[in-house]
Amino acid sequence: METWEVIGILFIFLALALALFSPLAFVYSMIFSRRKHRKMIENIKQRISNTVNQFGRDPLTNKMTPSKDEDIVKAKMIQANFVVGAGWWNQWIAGFHTLIGGNITSFDDVLMLARQDVLQSLRDQASEGGFDEVINVRMESSRISYLSKNSNKYIDVFAYGTAIKYVEDI
Repeated sequence: METWEVIGILFIFLALALALFSPLAFVYSMIFSRRKHRKMIENIKQRISNTVNQFGRDPLTNKMTPSKDEDIVKAKMIQANFVVGAGWWNQWIAGFHTLIGGNITSFDDVLMLARQDVLQSLRDQASEGGFDEVINVRMESSRISYLSKNSNKYIDVFAYGTAIKYVEDI
C-alpha cells in the first residue's frame, strides 16, 4: 500500500469514528449525566452535614461583622471556584423548552452542585485552617462558552469570604 492509501483509510476511519461518537455520547449523557450529578449532590450534602456537626453550626455567614464580640487573632481571605457544564441531554431539554416555553429546570441540579461545592470548599478551608467562622461570604457566577453557538455551555461559580479565628479562652 502506498502512503496516500494509508492516509485515506485513516481519514475514513476517523470520519466514521467522529460520526458515531456524537450520537453515542448524546445517548450516554441522556442516561447517566443526571444520575452522576445527583450522586455528586448527595456527596456534598453529606460533607456539609459533617462540617456543620464539627462546628456545631454553619460557619459561613454573609454578615459583614463577626458574630461574637471577641478579639480576633487571625483573619484570612479564602476563596473557591467550581466550573460545571450541563450534559448534552440537559442542553437539549433546555433548547426544547426554549422553543415551546415553560420553566427550564434542566440546569437546576447542575447549578446547585456548583454552588454547594464552592460553599463546602470554603467550609473545608476554614476547618483545615483552624478558623472559627467565615464572614462576608459572597458568591458570583459567570457563563463560560466558546464563540461557537453549538459549543457546550459552562458555568463558573466563585465564592470568597474572610475566615476569622477568635482568641481562645484558657
